[in-house]
Amino acid sequence: MSSVRPRPTFTTRAPSGRAATPLASVTPRTRNDPGLLREELHRVREQGWAEVDEENEIGVRSVAVTVPRASGTPSLAVSLGATVVLTSTEELRSHLPALRDCVEDVGARMHA
Repeated sequence: MSSVRPRPTFTTRAPSGRAATPLASVTPRTRNDPGLLREELHRVREQGWAEVDEENEIGVRSVAVTVPRASGTPSLAVSLGATVVLTSTEELRSHLPALRDCVEDVGARMHA
């Protein structure tokens, strides 16, 4: 059985092209404040990986790493997701080294 989730939509945009008002929430844990999202994107760029904890779907958390590209601008990512009831945040994060190895391998094969 497939569940259809509403797609987040952008609302009013500031002249700079950045969202000026909060974005739609998909779950009660969705981050939708434009300023906080910019801070989160900065953190993700600095640490090299992203995570969500029930922000997109209740009961699911995931970590993701971008696949490297020669241009330096990521266009793909590999994500590892798990159910909240069976996998702690720490356990999921413990798989990041293997996930990083995986994206390096995918990137090398794409550019070979």
